Amino acid sequence: QAPAEPAKARTAPSGQALLAQATSSIRERGFEAAPSSGATGDRDQQAARRAAEARYIADWTRRVETYGNRFYPAPSELEGQLRIRVVIGRDGQIRQAEVIHSSGYPELDQAALKTIQEAAPYRPFDRGMGDRDSLTITRVWRFGKGNNFGVR
Repeated sequence: QAPAEPAKARTAPSGQALLAQATSSIRERGFEAAPSSGATGDRDQQAARRAAEARYIADWTRRVETYGNRFYPAPSELEGQLRIRVVIGRDGQIRQAEVIHSSGYPELDQAALKTIQEAAPYRPFDRGMGDRDSLTITRVWRFGKGNNFGVR
């Protein structure tokens, strides 16, 4: 028996990680071939819904990054990281957008919010997302060297 690995801090998976996990789960269970019944069917539906949500988040992220890089590039003299929360309704409209942890630079915080607001509306939810009324996306946004983006 293999020794147990040390416990690791759990972090929220990225949109791409969720997509990969859900897609793998769907393939393993043969969801595309025939609907299952019982608990396995529920798990398959949940996995399919998570995959649809992950695809939506990945599409949203690409749209926001493309728009932001085109219209609101960060001033080269500023570096910072902020965390934002966005709530998108089923119709693709923004219900709420807020900075939940500031970068310390109002210019960067406002550039992120303005990017999100002006890149809207986003695409409506597809059937794979079930009857979900809204989707909350929390995003870490880094301005500066590398412009690394993260979604949680």
